Amino acid sequence: MLRRPTGRRGRLALIGAVVLSFFATATVVTASVAGEQVNGYTFFADSDVSKVAVDPDSKPVELGLRFTSSADGTITSVRFLKAKGDRSAHRVSVWNARGKRLASAIPTRESRSGWQQVTLPKPVDVVAGEMYVVSYHTSRYRASQQYFAQPISAGPLTTVGAAGVYAYGSGGFPEQTWEASNYWVDLTFQKARGPGRPEPGPSASASPIPTPSASPTVAPTVAPTIAPTVAPQPTATAPTLDLPRVGWEGGPSYYAAFPHATASGWTNPSFFPIGVWYEGVYTQSEIDKDREVGLNTYVMLTDQSDLGLIRRNGMTAMTMGSRSGQGDESIGWILQDEVDMWGGAGDGTWTGKYPGQGHPCVTPNKHDCGFDVMDTLTERLPDRTRMRYTNYGKGVMFWQSDGDAARFVNNYTDIISNDIYWYTDPNVCYSSSEGPSMGVTAATCRRAANYGLTMDRMRELDAMDGKRQPIYAFVEVGHPFTENDAPTINGDQIAGAVMNSLIHEARGILYFNHNFGGSCISQHVLRDTCGRAVRPAVTELNKRVTALAPVLNTQSYEWEFNPRLDTMLKAYDGSYYVFAMLGRDGTTGPQQLKLPPGLSASKAEVLFENRTVAIADGVIQDGFSQEFTYHIYKITP
Repeated sequence: MLRRPTGRRGRLALIGAVVLSFFATATVVTASVAGEQVNGYTFFADSDVSKVAVDPDSKPVELGLRFTSSADGTITSVRFLKAKGDRSAHRVSVWNARGKRLASAIPTRESRSGWQQVTLPKPVDVVAGEMYVVSYHTSRYRASQQYFAQPISAGPLTTVGAAGVYAYGSGGFPEQTWEASNYWVDLTFQKARGPGRPEPGPSASASPIPTPSASPTVAPTVAPTIAPTVAPQPTATAPTLDLPRVGWEGGPSYYAAFPHATASGWTNPSFFPIGVWYEGVYTQSEIDKDREVGLNTYVMLTDQSDLGLIRRNGMTAMTMGSRSGQGDESIGWILQDEVDMWGGAGDGTWTGKYPGQGHPCVTPNKHDCGFDVMDTLTERLPDRTRMRYTNYGKGVMFWQSDGDAARFVNNYTDIISNDIYWYTDPNVCYSSSEGPSMGVTAATCRRAANYGLTMDRMRELDAMDGKRQPIYAFVEVGHPFTENDAPTINGDQIAGAVMNSLIHEARGILYFNHNFGGSCISQHVLRDTCGRAVRPAVTELNKRVTALAPVLNTQSYEWEFNPRLDTMLKAYDGSYYVFAMLGRDGTTGPQQLKLPPGLSASKAEVLFENRTVAIADGVIQDGFSQEFTYHIYKITP
């Protein structure tokens, strides 16, 4: 597989490059359903392709287009632009995001060149928000480079990332990309309208595209697999409440500014980042274990980890800028970990040394140099097409002034986190400069609600510059400290810590996957026997978070249901969702939740508990038996 256009092929591709300037049009085509003429959508039916050059490549190849739809519907046919002189036997296919072939067909008749439309034996159902690929097999084709440098829309259809994909060989799942090329594969799509009936749609124009040119093919990308959601795709709208909204960064649309995140599906409302910190990925069995537990992202990887394996499995990663070989799976750059602690808040000069290599600052004990560390590492990043991420620690959380802490939080990154391990840290509950400095006592320290306190501190700092970025929660899954007598977290506590972080507006979850002490030392707690006790709870928790992604990815309302509870209120698809658990005082027992004005119903479904609770006079009464107990109420007015 060529990685660059070299030799005769590269020169011919360059000579054949013709600049085209046009709009891709979301053409409405005509189809017949039960005798009724209805409209369908295509990307390129009206595009001027007369100057699209034939690529000199002659290897057998599967060429495709990947896309999503904002509406349910069906694919009725696959279209492809046949090159002059192409005498290949063609077969068209439709694939899901996992690479499963959903349908295929062989043309019964073709013209010598130009657009070919192949009707599928049976329409393929399309679920809104999911990614699909339509493709055809050939050994001669036409291509336009940089066509998909930005997404193209056609009615409800939108291309995904570098949407032109390919796979050399006899016809496998196409998932590689080259220079955002368009291989001129298209489809006919009909929106659903009630049971089994397509919905007529008006003609719609796609977004303007850059000037494309002829291109060769090469270099892979895959969108992450999206799990089913608790709620169906939006078909109804809950009445708008007369309440203020919680400040946020924009949800999944925030990631649209970063092409690799977009290409990997991060803008999909059904995707929620669930990651693991500093893992090694070498084999398919390791990937399988991680996916089974519900992970979709690796944050920090060992040097020899296989990025191609991550890419082929639809996983994503945040990597160090010093790595090479990144594709669309690498959605973010990691700047550093806990530089606020080891570098300190100061403008001294960094020596280039990291912890364990000597003092990091040129003038130790006089000038901290954390800001110079961050400035230097930011300048070294290979590009700005990926998000910049940093994890901070106790410096930002406890030790530094608001001004210095806000400088760390706001000057360098697009995503941040902070790793305070309230359940297991042997010092955080007792050191006067840590938990007690924020009113956390030894008696109230080992509680899920304090993970929400971490989120509140980070959100407060993040808001100081008038802008917002996603803040992820860090939760341990074992025994992260070397002191053997320190606590070890259990499954219920993990679930409580994650849920309280989400209630306090966490936009992603990161698990610390290492045991440095205790009875079972491990660097892979969620994979090996050391995690046997917590793995089922983490797996179930991640299923719930993934199912709730479309709800979590909406903007919250501000409302206090009960001052003794930590709560979050969201609206999605005609229903309201109330997340509730005990606050920092941790008083267990019955609690009341007073609903806001405008939200009325007779009962609420308690998700994942197979029960309902009554709503009387606008009040829910329910029990909270443990400090980590949480309930999620779905209320449909």
